Formats: sequence, C-alpha cells, structure tokens
Amino acid sequence: MATYTSAYSQFITRIREIDTIRSVARGIEREGSTSFNLEATRGLCRGGIVLLCGHIEGYIEDLAILGLNGLADNNISKEKVAIVFRYYLSQDLISEITDTKDHQALSEKIDGFIKRDGHIWDSSPNFSHPVQVDKFVGRFSTPTHENIRAFFRRFGFTSFHGDLATRLKGNMPVCTNMVEQVVIQRNRIAHGDFSEYGTPADLEQMCKYVRLYCRHTDLVVGNWFKSIGCSIRS
Repeated sequence: MATYTSAYSQFITRIREIDTIRSVARGIEREGSTSFNLEATRGLCRGGIVLLCGHIEGYIEDLAILGLNGLADNNISKEKVAIVFRYYLSQDLISEITDTKDHQALSEKIDGFIKRDGHIWDSSPNFSHPVQVDKFVGRFSTPTHENIRAFFRRFGFTSFHGDLATRLKGNMPVCTNMVEQVVIQRNRIAHGDFSEYGTPADLEQMCKYVRLYCRHTDLVVGNWFKSIGCSIRS
C-alpha cells in the first residue's frame, strides 16, 4: 500500500509550477533592481501566492473526495462517521425544503430529497450508494487551518488538530501560520492590494511549509479513514 494518497501525489505535481515561477522571479531579481525587474518579480510572486492557495484548496477537496468515494466502495457502516456528515451531504436539499412554504412545492422537494438522498437517511446500516461528492466539497473554500479542521470534522474526524500536531511537533505553529498567511495574502491580492507581493525567498518558504503541512495532513487523514475501514491510499 502506498504511503500517501493520490491526492497528495497530484498536489506535489501541481505545486511544481510554483517552483518554476519562483525560479523565474529569482532570475529576474538577480538581473538588477530596475523598475521593470522589480514589477516583474513582484507580479510573478503575487501570481505564485494565488496559485499556491488554489492548490491547497484543491488538494483538501481531492482528499475529501477520496474519502467520500471510499465510503460506498468499502460499504462503510453509517455509524463509523458523525451523523452531521449526512446533513452536509444533503444540505442543499434540506435548505430548499426549509425555505419552501408552498405545500405543493414543498411536497415535490421532499419527494426529490427522498429519491436522491433517501439511501443516506434510511435505516440501511451501510453507505452502499455513491454520495453527491460535489454537494459536499462545493461548500469548502478559504483553506485556513481552522477551516480544514472543521471540514474534516464533518466526517467525524475530531482529532485532526491534535493528530497533526503530534506529527509536526515543533513545526506545527510555523506550518499552520504559513497556511494562514498564504490565504491572507491571496485574499489581499485578489482584492487589488498591490502592497502585497512577497519575494522569491518568501515564496520558497511558503512552499516548504505548505508541503510539510499537506504531507502530514495526508498521513493523519489517511490514518483516520483507515481506522473506520475505508482505505484511501492506493
């Protein structure tokens, strides 16, 4: 069995483009501090930060999708995950039902809920049908450490923070803070803050600690799913 998931392998492949951006930015930076070189270096680093944040978000979603698909593939007992997990699978339909007052429309929406998600809420003991993956992961965004922690708590994985801290040890604060900084800087850049740009050296540190964070996230999440009989490593 592989040590890491396919989601992490794909993440490592995609993040290499950040290394390429950093390398180009560093080359321009070494050419001299002309106005053009300064703007080009800053622009590349800004783009690198935005991409890095997107890759973190994509990785976490891909990791969750492996777990979601594995529940039906491995015929996992519904009791193995938190009951609130089922709410997040059906949240879109539940919201539509609670917002509907017309009896005819409400009846139709309840009928649609039963047809699509009845297998999630009925008395059957296991997840034996594929779940609506896009409905679950589509509401995840802004990949701060706390949001990632809350995202996996939906499954019932309540010890994510502690398990990650055990693995990262002294690197836990710097890794979680770095993930936070990537998100903060991405948001500022996305809102047109030109004072936020970073340097090639900054981007290198970001990639270093983000890789470390995601590597150990992969291990603790993979271990948790394995503990409920749902292997997500291949």
